[in-house]
Amino acid sequence: MRSRRKSKPPLTPGAIGCGVDVVELSVFRRAMRRGGRAFMRRIFTAQEQAYARRRRRTMVLHLAGRFAAKEAVMKAMSQIDPKRLLAMNQIEVRNDGHGRPHIVLHDRPRRRVKVHVSLSHVKSVAVASAIAIG
Repeated sequence: MRSRRKSKPPLTPGAIGCGVDVVELSVFRRAMRRGGRAFMRRIFTAQEQAYARRRRRTMVLHLAGRFAAKEAVMKAMSQIDPKRLLAMNQIEVRNDGHGRPHIVLHDRPRRRVKVHVSLSHVKSVAVASAIAIG
């Protein structure tokens, strides 16, 4: 007798996924020191690194916020399309002309997904939430 695997339900157009992440600055700072340049290349795009370098005094806060955003996006995307695995540096956080963050995905998508993101940070933590609409 052949076993039957349960098939996963098809992806629903207009599906919504949400994600949130909180990053402790002290932990993130240690990870940056430990991982060095390899950590930066693995996590952040060149544009994100340049953005943070222009904010010398608050660089770690900005990078931690972007890290939290990437984690939140990965969580939101996993609810819409669990098979679409993204590397951290394939998720880019950019700012529009008004300073509002938005997400650019650098993968070969099977389908188009719009991601909305919100970031915030204080002295000790950075937080981000993401809503993905497929």
